[in-house]
Amino acid sequence: MTEKKSLIVITWDGVSKPLEYILQDTQRNFDLLIFDHSAKASKELVAHLKPEYFVSTRTENKGQVFHETNKYLYPNNEERYEYIGVIDDDIYSSYSDLNKLIFIGQINHLDVFQPSITQDSYHDHQRYIHKPGIQIHETNWVEIMCPFYKEAIFKAIQPYCPLTVSGQGIDIYLIPCLQKILGLPKTAVVHAIQIKHCRPVQSGNKIYSNGKNNLEEIEDVRQASLALVAETKLGVFDDEFIKTTLEINHFTRNNFQVKWNRFKTLIKNLHLDLIKSSYR
Repeated sequence: MTEKKSLIVITWDGVSKPLEYILQDTQRNFDLLIFDHSAKASKELVAHLKPEYFVSTRTENKGQVFHETNKYLYPNNEERYEYIGVIDDDIYSSYSDLNKLIFIGQINHLDVFQPSITQDSYHDHQRYIHKPGIQIHETNWVEIMCPFYKEAIFKAIQPYCPLTVSGQGIDIYLIPCLQKILGLPKTAVVHAIQIKHCRPVQSGNKIYSNGKNNLEEIEDVRQASLALVAETKLGVFDDEFIKTTLEINHFTRNNFQVKWNRFKTLIKNLHLDLIKSSYR
């Protein structure tokens, strides 16, 4: 059986230099889809990069990019890749790091993963900041900025894409549910690879074309995920998963148990740092 390649989708505004933040320092071991979200650029402008695919269609944000990429890649529901990665156009990385990132995903049998982000990155979630001395750190979800999914998971997102222009909520609520259903549960941050998010996070300040803001879209996806759990056969989802994944509002952060767990983790990490420093 021929080993499947992976595909990386990199968005582009159709105006700036394509792949401006990606260092092309070696031959890539993955297929490339350049996604022009302005719908104004021509394929000739990226021909020198030799992408396997070029999509040019007007989108506002990541949810629509997922939707249009799914429509383009799977008109007949075929499967061809191991992982699908979807990277924002303001992510600094390199072909060599992306090659290695996929390799680490493979050797650790990961189903969903992302690289860690540098200390000086613009970010929303502290949990994804790079931790030195760790190759991978298993977690329950990865953010939508630079995710890599097993192809079956990426395809399963499609019916839910119309719920969210931004894509927010897909990462934290929907993907873990789909992983349970598909039996592809292993999720991690790959700290052996770092990327830098180069522009400020802006999704929280927008009202999208559907008239909703970021938090409203997140709640829509959470409710759809709860409905998915309710209609799935018994035994797939346990009470612990529902409690820790779907019943927690990660964005208002007013759940006392969540705050207490974070405080305990902080104390544990401080203790470990003190032990390490005593050997220096």
